[in-house]
Order: sequence, then structure tokens, then C-alpha cells
Amino acid sequence: MRGFVKVPRAMSPSRASEPVVEAIRRLAEEAARPLGLEIVEATFHRAAGGGSLRVTIDSPGPPGVGIQDCQRFSGALERLLDERDPIEAAYVLEVSSPGLDRPIETYDDGRRNTGRRVEVETSAPVEGSRSFRGVLLGLAGDALLLRLDAGPEVAIPRPLVTRARQEMELRPQEKRGKGRGRRGRVI
Repeated sequence: MRGFVKVPRAMSPSRASEPVVEAIRRLAEEAARPLGLEIVEATFHRAAGGGSLRVTIDSPGPPGVGIQDCQRFSGALERLLDERDPIEAAYVLEVSSPGLDRPIETYDDGRRNTGRRVEVETSAPVEGSRSFRGVLLGLAGDALLLRLDAGPEVAIPRPLVTRARQEMELRPQEKRGKGRGRRGRVI
């Protein structure tokens, strides 16, 4: 990655799908707005016997989106799709979050991840380091602003960024001992 690039907001697998994807994206944005969500990507893949409509959503800042957000958005979008019917064939709707390991590549990705913990690697040292972990404070001109775990803030020039992504936080699961499960009754 060499800095952030503007990418088309609607990506489609073929030129024939573009009008459909544009219509879907408009409906998706209409459904997302009142829920405080944003559309990261919308795609429609035609296939024999139907198609697949995939919409990726996110929310600005922490904590991102969860399963309830995906469910609420899916219901809102389904209502609009049923009402306006932009897709002629049968299709499956898939709604998801960008995922924890999705790279931060565009300006919008950086804006959405502001306030979240991130990992950044650079092609050349910045203040003596090539690897950074901390909270993304925002974007300033041509730099990512991070508050490092050690405390200080650092401005990392975007052209030096080779990898940036949200940091994954894995929590250990509580172990269940014997006899702690549900006890059933035999009738």
C-alpha cells in the first residue's frame, strides 16, 4: 500500500451489473443512514438460477459493527429491496462487517477506524521504528496520527505505510467444568 487511494464506491464484477449495483448501493445507503452505519462495499454477482448480493457495513469509530447491526441493516435493506425491486432474478442477501483483518487502505477506511486500536507497518523508520500499535487518532493531511501504547503520539506519513489494519483483540474463553451445563429432565 502506498498511501490512500480513492476507489469507486460501488465495485461490480461485470459492466452489466453496474446499474444494478449502483441502485443497490443507493438503497443500502438509504437503509444504513438512520442506523448510523456506512456502506463499505456492495457487490452483486449473477449466477445461473439467481445471484448473490453482498453488502459490507461499518460504523465510524469503536467498537465497529456487531451481529445486531448486521441484522437490523439486513431487515431495513430487505424492506427497501422488496419495495423497489431493483433485481429481476432471485438472489441471496449477505450482510457482513469488514472484519478485523481488513486492511486500512482508503481515506474512508482511515476515517471509520479513528478511535480504534490499529497496527501499522512502514517501509522506512519513523521516529526510529517500522512497527506501531496504538489508537488511531485520525488523519492529518498525508499522515496517520497514532497514540502509541507507550503514550506518545506519532504522525506516520501515508506514503511510508506498507500495512495498516485494525488490531485484533482476542479474549480467552471461560472454561466450563463438569456439571456446569444444563441438566435435562427425563419424562
